[in-house]
Amino acid sequence: MKKLLTALLLSLCAIFPTQAEEAAIKAEKQVVLKVKEMTCQLCAYLVNKELRDIDGVISTKASIKDRTVTVREDPKVTDEQLINAIHKLNYTAEVVN
Repeated sequence: MKKLLTALLLSLCAIFPTQAEEAAIKAEKQVVLKVKEMTCQLCAYLVNKELRDIDGVISTKASIKDRTVTVREDPKVTDEQLINAIHKLNYTAEVVN
């Protein structure tokens, strides 16, 4: 009986996310930046690399076609930090959402 209850509890924990996981997901924010000069794979690589070096940036995804980069980050990261990082590459950036 103990084994059955233990198995049931473990399966419920696997199915339902914990409060800590939910809080972490809610704590993230997403920002989309328009980078007009991002026209090739190297540009996208450099933009992604520069943004990922910022403490608090979780992930980035650049789109050459749209010339945008989507950034998942902690709330402590400011739009100004993201824009300044892109300016280091001599590119311009603006927040589109």
